[in-house]
Amino acid sequence: MTAPSFAEQSAWMQAMRPATARIEFVFNSGDAQHPLLELLAHLDSVRTVGVAPDNWHYRRGRPTAVKRSYAYDRDIVRAIESLGCFFPEAASKKRWTELGDVDVMFLDRRGKTLGVTVTHEGMLISPADEDRLTRPS
Repeated sequence: MTAPSFAEQSAWMQAMRPATARIEFVFNSGDAQHPLLELLAHLDSVRTVGVAPDNWHYRRGRPTAVKRSYAYDRDIVRAIESLGCFFPEAASKKRWTELGDVDVMFLDRRGKTLGVTVTHEGMLISPADEDRLTRPS
């Protein structure tokens, strides 16, 4: 499976923008000195160490991952794009964009998931994929 292009990734984010109230980042390798934080330094976030299991992409908890939750701001989308979006172009030999091994969740005002990235697999997941991806308990 080929990861979506930069244009496809950007269009996916733009399509969710009108309904997005929060954007959450899961820094799988920690957030120390991460370039995204510098780009978003002017925005408030809630930082949590450890991520609980869920049906979207974490079968097991991740006690060392760091989650940052932001109220939606257009600067967040701009920052993601400036770092190369979520996945490198198919022709690239790089494993990550400058965003790195960071999963991203887009949530509406009720906390319902609008879309999720699974960065290490190069996947963009939307609610239409939920039935196919939900794992039985």
